[in-house]
Amino acid sequence: MSVFPISSCNNPLDPDVRDRTRKEWDVERRHHQEEVLKRIDIEHRWRVEDDERIHRREQWMRETEEHQRNVKEAIRHETQEKGARRAQWAIEVKEHERDMREAIRRENQEKEARRAQWAREVEQHNRDIEERQRREEEERQRLNMFWTDPESHTCTSYGTREYTARLLNVPANYNRRIEACMATPIQVHGVEYKPKRCEDHGPNNVIGHWEVNQNEPDCASYWSWYKDNGCVSPGSGQRRIEHYLENLPQGSDWREFCATTPANFRGMHFVGAQFCYQWNFSTYGHWVFDDESCK
Repeated sequence: MSVFPISSCNNPLDPDVRDRTRKEWDVERRHHQEEVLKRIDIEHRWRVEDDERIHRREQWMRETEEHQRNVKEAIRHETQEKGARRAQWAIEVKEHERDMREAIRRENQEKEARRAQWAREVEQHNRDIEERQRREEEERQRLNMFWTDPESHTCTSYGTREYTARLLNVPANYNRRIEACMATPIQVHGVEYKPKRCEDHGPNNVIGHWEVNQNEPDCASYWSWYKDNGCVSPGSGQRRIEHYLENLPQGSDWREFCATTPANFRGMHFVGAQFCYQWNFSTYGHWVFDDESCK
C-alpha cells in the first residue's frame, strides 16, 4: 500500500483552497445565473413574440373573415343589382319589341296604302295614255299623215344603218307634230319601224330618223387576222388577243364599229372589242381575259 502526501495547494481542507474553490464556484454560479437570466429573457422574448404572432394571426383571421364577409356582401349586392338591371333590361327589350312591331305594322300599312294609291295612279295614267293615243291615232288617220322621201344614210354601228323620211299631211296648226312623228311607222325591207327620234322644222317639214338593224349586209363588219399576244405579264393570270376589223363601211365611225362588232374565240363570245385603236389606217380590236396558263 502506497501513501501519497497531500499538497497544501490541493488540500480541500486548506482554507486558501476552500476560498479559491468558493470563488470559482461563485464565478461559475454567476455565469450560471447570467445564463439562466439570458435564457429567461430569451424565453420571455419568445413568449412575447409568440403572443404577438398569435395576436397578429388572430387579427389576420378577423380581417380575413371581415374581408370575406365584405366580399360576400359585395357579391350579393352586385348580384341583386345585376338581377335588377337584367329585369329592367328585359322590360325594356319587350317594350322595344312591342314598339318595333307596332312601327313595322304602321309602316306596312302605309306601304300598302301607298302601293294601292300608286297602282290606282298607274292604272289611271295608263288609261289616260291609251285614251290620248287612241284619240291621236284617230286624228292621224283622219288627217292621213304618211312618210315621203325615205332616204338611207351611212352605217351607224355593226349591222345598222340610219334612215330618214319627211312626214306629210301635217296641218300648220297641229301642235303635236313630234308625237305624230314618233307614232307613225314606216316600212323598211318589208318590216315596220317607228322613228328613234324626230326633228320638227315646221309644218310639212317634220323629219323622222330610224336605225335599222336588219337586212343591212353592207354594214356588217367582221374580225379577221387572229393574233395571240401572250400573257399580259408573268403571273398576271391574263392573256391578250388582237383582231383586225374587216369590211369597215366608208365614212363610218371606226370606234363605234370596233365596239359593236361581235367576236367569238376560245369558246367565248364578246359583243365588241374591249379596246380599239388604229394603225396605218387599219382598225384593231384588243381583248384581255383570264387565263389559268398565265399564272
